Amino acid sequence: MKKEEKIRMLLHPERYTDEQIERMLDDAPIVEPDIDEEWHQFKEGHRQHRQPMRWAAILITAAALSGISYAAIHHFQKTRENKQETIALPQQKPLAREVMWKKESQSIDSTMEKTESTKKNQQFNNVPLQQIMQQISKDYGVEVVFINEAARNIRFYLSWEAEETLSNIVNRINHFEKVHLTLSGKTITIN
Repeated sequence: MKKEEKIRMLLHPERYTDEQIERMLDDAPIVEPDIDEEWHQFKEGHRQHRQPMRWAAILITAAALSGISYAAIHHFQKTRENKQETIALPQQKPLAREVMWKKESQSIDSTMEKTESTKKNQQFNNVPLQQIMQQISKDYGVEVVFINEAARNIRFYLSWEAEETLSNIVNRINHFEKVHLTLSGKTITIN
């Protein structure tokens, strides 16, 4: 049967008998697809499309993880630096009695530094003030008196160089709001 005839039969089946329609259906070859072959072609087609997507996903994940890692490392370094950072004292013209006090404390510091040659750089990370003051007492040969007992347990991040003077260390600790140290002779009083 010709194609045109088949098309007419499909468009107007009422004009044809059942025998003619059956003959047309018998003449049409039925092609059964090879399911395994079709499945293989389907998988190959999708595999080719997936490869670039997989690589893109891997690259995006790697970039995101490296960005998160960088941010975390940067954050922790910054917080560590902030904790160890000390505030520089503003330069002001000292009063006459401050000059005398500084001269006294410097002479005390210099005599202590001459007698104490075992001092070394110190670094305290989240340590109670009592422990820091024990080290200061040992290094600089001073007596420490706690008037404010609660101050013993306040935790600090503090460091100093071996050649740093006692008055500098006391001044830096005094920058913290919760404590106030007074250096008088060979005694440090903590209010």
